[in-house]
Amino acid sequence: MSLIQNPEAERRERKFAAEQGAIAATTTKAIAVRDERPAVDRYLDEVAPASIVGRLIKFKKGKFVIADDESEIADSEDFICLADMTMIGWVKFKKDAPPDRIMGLLYDDFEMPERKTLGDLDQSQWELGLDNRPADPWQHHIYLVLQKPATQEFFTFAASTVTGRRSIGNLLRHYNRTLKMGSTDYPVIRLKLSGFNHKDERVGWVPTPAFAVVGKAPRHAVGTVPDTSRAADMDDDVPF
Repeated sequence: MSLIQNPEAERRERKFAAEQGAIAATTTKAIAVRDERPAVDRYLDEVAPASIVGRLIKFKKGKFVIADDESEIADSEDFICLADMTMIGWVKFKKDAPPDRIMGLLYDDFEMPERKTLGDLDQSQWELGLDNRPADPWQHHIYLVLQKPATQEFFTFAASTVTGRRSIGNLLRHYNRTLKMGSTDYPVIRLKLSGFNHKDERVGWVPTPAFAVVGKAPRHAVGTVPDTSRAADMDDDVPF
């Protein structure tokens, strides 16, 4: 499934990806992926294409910010994590065309193809990244969909770095544990700062995103005020 978003959202996502080390590439290879989406989803993607749900959130210089206005998100704000809407896959940015995406819903059993099947394997043809080294044009992305209870507004936290993907993975492990215990609730989270000391002392402290679970929200009543009482708070700070 290849998804293309609107030009302004695409511009913001390209800028975000560049900051994360993703770069534009000049070649592409068509990948045939069977489209098993319901007809209504296929139609809506045709008339109003989008891969980012709502507003894009990025982790920048140790802060969570909204991409369209660079406003910072306080670590006291609650978000409902719509975990089963998480998208995973490969994104290839191009200079003068919309990006190629091979993505699907993780909880619909979408399986990412192996990197070697995507082509573009000759590193001598790769463009230089921000570190002045050849950068793989295909980037592994995870899109985590969030909703603010007070306004019902949607957001997507997009991760393309190892630490960002690990943070989302740890949060989803928590969600999976609740599913196995019979719960159908979504976790309510707050966006927190974590980090680690880099092995190279010249680099020092490296900030990373983290998610703290502070409550739960019934799946059938998303948009209502979530339960963030002490009883609902499982003290599950999800590490980076």
